[in-house]
Amino acid sequence: MGHLLRNIKGGVFFVDILGFGALTQNKITLDDADFTAWNIPSHLEKDNQSLAATILVEFRSILMGLEKRYPGVTIAQLSDCAFVWSKNIRDVIIVAHDIMWAALNAGILCRAGLSCGEIIETSEKNRLGRLIAGEAVSNAVKLEGIAKGARIMIDADVYHNLFEYDKAFCNKIYKLFQPVVNPLDFQDYDEFKWYYIPKLDVNTISLSEADETYVLEATKSRLKLAAKLRVHPRFSWNSKGKEGRAQICPTVTFISANEQTIFKISHGFDWSNVCDKRSVSVLESIENQIDRDSANPKHKNGVITLDSPE
Repeated sequence: MGHLLRNIKGGVFFVDILGFGALTQNKITLDDADFTAWNIPSHLEKDNQSLAATILVEFRSILMGLEKRYPGVTIAQLSDCAFVWSKNIRDVIIVAHDIMWAALNAGILCRAGLSCGEIIETSEKNRLGRLIAGEAVSNAVKLEGIAKGARIMIDADVYHNLFEYDKAFCNKIYKLFQPVVNPLDFQDYDEFKWYYIPKLDVNTISLSEADETYVLEATKSRLKLAAKLRVHPRFSWNSKGKEGRAQICPTVTFISANEQTIFKISHGFDWSNVCDKRSVSVLESIENQIDRDSANPKHKNGVITLDSPE
């Protein structure tokens, strides 16, 4: 069977749904609000396994949609995780970005790792899907487990490999590659800050030359994503228990961070907690407040400043 294997150089993205093991092992106590938020079909039992299956179907739908849009990228789902790989490193990064945005918008909290290097893959697809191995694959899996929350951790070669593959695209988005200190071991790691822009493709503008309109819209999208994590009912099961909060609270914190590493903009919506009483109406109220406070930005020392929330 060795003739079915081939070596390529490329990018590998590994993504995992956080808290899924605790959910399927019945370590999380659910209530009616959890099932209502996910529209569990009436013919299914209202239990942890039904919610887990519903989440997997949503996750799979996201992956299948991206597989159609990017036929040069291979996507393989393994229950609550997935591998994405291709010789086209640019498209792997774009798909990685899109998976994280789509998953969080759908109510799925994920964490991921991204690596470049040697990939050994099966050359043919069958009913079991595609198989990969290799150093880049192992590195992507290892990177996924480094930090808390919905981050994409990357190895140091990702930026350089992207630059070699598509210099123009790399120069547009280089600001999204930033160092981060892991509070678990106080070591410096590299992160792909996918959450700073809601859309990424080959036509993305140069982030270093983004105008005020682009910066405001990107920031509003980011803050609304953080607000969804804080108050939307679909994330209720994630925030039940110490382990779940240890993943969702850091995610809220870094997605809503008031920092100027990517764009020169200051706001007052930097959160660090989640709400126990979640509702769609509360989320809509917060989103409206974000829109209002972004309507009349001020400028100070080259920084766009939003009104502080009431």
